[in-house]
Amino acid sequence: MTDVTDHDRAGDPSADAGLLDRVREFVLPDGSPAPTPVGQPTVRRRVERALPPREHPLPVPNGWYAMVPSADLAPGDLVSIEAVGRHLVVARHHDGTPVVHDAHCPHLGAHLGGGRLVDGTLACPYHGWRFDGSGTCVEIPYDDGRIPARARVRSYPVDERNGFVHAWYHAGDAEPTYEVPALDVVDDDGWTAAHPWSTDLVAALQEMAENNVDYAHLKFVHRRQQVPDDASTFSTDGPFSTVVEQLPGGPTFTRWTYGPGIAVLEVPDLLVLYATTTPIDRGTCRLQWHFYFPTAMAGGAEAIIDGVVGPQGLEADIPIWRDKAYWERPLLVKGDGDIAGFRRWYAQFYEGA
Repeated sequence: MTDVTDHDRAGDPSADAGLLDRVREFVLPDGSPAPTPVGQPTVRRRVERALPPREHPLPVPNGWYAMVPSADLAPGDLVSIEAVGRHLVVARHHDGTPVVHDAHCPHLGAHLGGGRLVDGTLACPYHGWRFDGSGTCVEIPYDDGRIPARARVRSYPVDERNGFVHAWYHAGDAEPTYEVPALDVVDDDGWTAAHPWSTDLVAALQEMAENNVDYAHLKFVHRRQQVPDDASTFSTDGPFSTVVEQLPGGPTFTRWTYGPGIAVLEVPDLLVLYATTTPIDRGTCRLQWHFYFPTAMAGGAEAIIDGVVGPQGLEADIPIWRDKAYWERPLLVKGDGDIAGFRRWYAQFYEGA
């Protein structure tokens, strides 16, 4: 379950005049620290969080997470971010290779985001210690002795795909257990280029994801006329899950989930959404979404996006997530859908589960 391909998208997207309105109502979630050689400048940028840290009882789950859009990381760039409860540096070496490291040098704690990229290494701005792509210190420019074994920064497996640099986070530093999906519309001439949308919000990752099986809230939060408890399915396959919902009087909406941080949502002939959700810390998240549309639907793109993220869409969820408490054993009734089943599936992404 690694590719998102070969969906049936045939048909005239303008054939159903009411399709757009129905979708609007639907919610989608060198060895010295000398200057860099001429012609290979290091560009430094910091992504500031829009929210204060928030404590939450749930830990950061293990999984693949989008760090930065590929378009924002040119060769020679260093981007400092907060993600998965850590300070990180995302870099693209001059040969095009992206890397993700913990941000602080093990020597005296300098932030490596202020450093420079030299010959495939990241040089600390404080004393010039140089770290290779695995995070291992390969040179201390002012010392000829043995490099200490602990002279390394944590480095994360990277997969650049679908317009994002993704990094694998695991609390126990284990290797990846599944792959980032390949999205076929990215290179399909029949579809638009990505329409990017992003925001930071107060929410724990699991609580955001629970919305996908919480059908009752659609009526009360999103003003849906019908609650599709009998027209929706939730199924799982290891770290993957699928939600299929029949939209009232119209098309089928499908959401494929790849671990806790990546989802692909599709309404046939109307849109494909590559939705990445990255925990900044336990209680706050960064959403970085790419919307794709059939070229014939390009003129309605902004209206559809507003329907997904606007007042009747994601905006309506934000104050709920911001103010709610997390109950480990919630009081559930039959009409609540498969929230309990969702939580059992999601537990696999926590260390030691």
